[in-house]
Amino acid sequence: MSEREAGRPYRFDELGWLQFERLCQELLALSADVDRKGWSRDSRACSVVVPDGVVVPGVRRRLAGPTLVLVVWARPSAAPSEGLNAIIEQTLAGWVAREPRSVLALTNVASSDAVDATVLGARELTALVAGSPALRLRVPTVLGIGAADLVIPAAADASTADLAAARALAPVFVPTRAYEVVVEVLERHHFVVLTGPPEMGKTAIARTIGLASLTAGWEVHECIRPDELWARYRRGRRQVFIADDAFGSTEYRPEAAERWALELDRVLRAMDDEHRLLWTSRPAPFKAGLRRIHREHGIEHFPRPAQVQVDATDLDVAEKALILFRHAKAASLPAEAVELVKAEGWTIVGHPHFTPERIRRFVSNRLVDLSARAASRAELEAAVAAELREPTDAMTASFRALSDPHRALLVALLDTSPAPVGERELAAAFRRHGRAGLGQHPGELVDRLTDHFLRLVDGGAVTWVHPSWRDLVIEQLSADAAERERFLRASALDGLLLALSTAGGVEGERHLPLLHEDRDWDAAGDRLAELIPELEGPDLTRLFVALGEAGDASDDQTRWELNYLLETVLGLVARRWSHERRPVSIGVLQSWLRLAASCPTAPPLPELTGTWVELVPTSAFAFDVREERIRFDDWTSLCEVLASHAPQILAAFGFPEQQREVIESFVSAAETADLAALPPAQRELLRPILRRLSRLGVTDPVRAANAAARLATVRDEPELPEVYPRRRISAELRDLLNASLIHSDQALVTRVLRDL
Repeated sequence: MSEREAGRPYRFDELGWLQFERLCQELLALSADVDRKGWSRDSRACSVVVPDGVVVPGVRRRLAGPTLVLVVWARPSAAPSEGLNAIIEQTLAGWVAREPRSVLALTNVASSDAVDATVLGARELTALVAGSPALRLRVPTVLGIGAADLVIPAAADASTADLAAARALAPVFVPTRAYEVVVEVLERHHFVVLTGPPEMGKTAIARTIGLASLTAGWEVHECIRPDELWARYRRGRRQVFIADDAFGSTEYRPEAAERWALELDRVLRAMDDEHRLLWTSRPAPFKAGLRRIHREHGIEHFPRPAQVQVDATDLDVAEKALILFRHAKAASLPAEAVELVKAEGWTIVGHPHFTPERIRRFVSNRLVDLSARAASRAELEAAVAAELREPTDAMTASFRALSDPHRALLVALLDTSPAPVGERELAAAFRRHGRAGLGQHPGELVDRLTDHFLRLVDGGAVTWVHPSWRDLVIEQLSADAAERERFLRASALDGLLLALSTAGGVEGERHLPLLHEDRDWDAAGDRLAELIPELEGPDLTRLFVALGEAGDASDDQTRWELNYLLETVLGLVARRWSHERRPVSIGVLQSWLRLAASCPTAPPLPELTGTWVELVPTSAFAFDVREERIRFDDWTSLCEVLASHAPQILAAFGFPEQQREVIESFVSAAETADLAALPPAQRELLRPILRRLSRLGVTDPVRAANAAARLATVRDEPELPEVYPRRRISAELRDLLNASLIHSDQALVTRVLRDL
């Protein structure tokens, strides 16, 4: 027996103010033709004035216009109708210029004769929800407060969908903007494709639409393969079909979408006013199937992809806040956990890696423990970060279910920059790590993995759908000794930097993730020996930084292996520089010397004569020439680096005696130069040179300091900004600003969670 049949109203108290307002606005739009736009909101109610009056939903009586319509959600602790008259009077005062002649109030509390208005309270709203299948479809939050009991038994008996799973979703589901578009497209075209990363609610959207449809007498069938759809398809019955790769399994099956794409022509022709299909898929197979239909049959009978494709990502702040609210509400949390959510809701909602599934997991797993321990904000932030980044069991199963080529591509992506990478770079990594039998083109593999593991960004670059996918692949690779060694022996620099990385993972716990055994270190050393002859200065700097950070974080178990690798790398680089006899970048040399100083056994110093000869100024030094000043800056930097780490080399070059004359010439020129004529960037270059010479003790420190101070006194006339005249904002923009939900995102989150 439903709650309505038992005489009990639905549990509108559980919705909170924002969801209740949205329910009432949709109800009025459907049954009283009140526009969803133009509403004004304050802290106690949202309201609008309808010039021609409104027909009271469920009564068929038109109120005299203009009619003030307001929605008031009262907290359960408030007495029935407490303060409702005061709220109406206050709201009327705000609309006095529109001269309302009647008032319609919708509220979650019981209506009262003492209120001077037409009031639709909890019982009246329950009857209206129960009598409107369209409202239940458009505002499925009502399914979680009692309306799910309206499921038609005969339709449920004939269905093959997982009704229990759909019912379990009802108390926590939030109809996002993506949901609204799905419903609109489904009603127009009878067919919709939901795309987007895992854990963002595609399956939840499909199942919720199925549950709402069951309350209207539609059958609902979940299908993994097209043949299952055809086996259940019946003309003369209203049927909703849901095609989702995830049903019955947490595995990701790239080939499943292709089966539906091949059947797309026939499937689309079968969809009509009594048959609907929701397909969760990557966009590429759907687009390919649709293009084939358009080529063969034209486009007049079939929608273009943009008309039916809905991306389930891009949650806004209000949607995230409501998702957290509904999960916390449904979890029946202890009081201290509720207070923790209220106090720190923005920390959770504002996290960049928010997904509905991870919020569910956080609320059900860690929240109660954190609240019981009176966790600090730092502990809460760490726990949220861990929960929102850690791979889920479903993700692990999905990865393990992939074919060898798909796994190989994801592993190869670890050997590229963590930033989005281009197709050429990814293809090169795949060739390095591909083995016999992996003959598929990387582009084809990326296409199959897009939206589940990978996503495409501007320009066609590829990156991970979510950082936790990268963490998962690293963990899987780290756990397989043979794959680790194979990866290290084939890697370019990015893969080896990953092996040497520290403070990775969710909480910074991942340290040297691919270097567990002697053969791992041997493989990394062998591969670095192959790469070092080709590495340019920036890549050498990246390598030196990684080795230094690994050394700082190493323990006794890894220090010996790391020192041996460090000495090997530094020795190889020094021999390369000595052999090439080319100038060495000062920054790279400084990194080399710092690392060498940390080695228990210092490697031989590289031959630096070529670098010195390239930079050392001559007696013909021209202060007025920009290039000469830049070279002088590089030379003094080299002198300072060598003075700190290898003074014997500096002495061998005859510094500073042999360069005393040119140094004094530089200082004299800086003292007498027309500094105002120099560009600001060039003046800024001179000051560190003078300070450097002073520190090296090769010139009078007072003269150098005075010259530097003279540089500091030069002031440039600031450029005046362009002045733009202020323009009046349009009436449309003013209406949008006045109708704004809140003054800030954080305030919205606070207000939503206050209703827990």
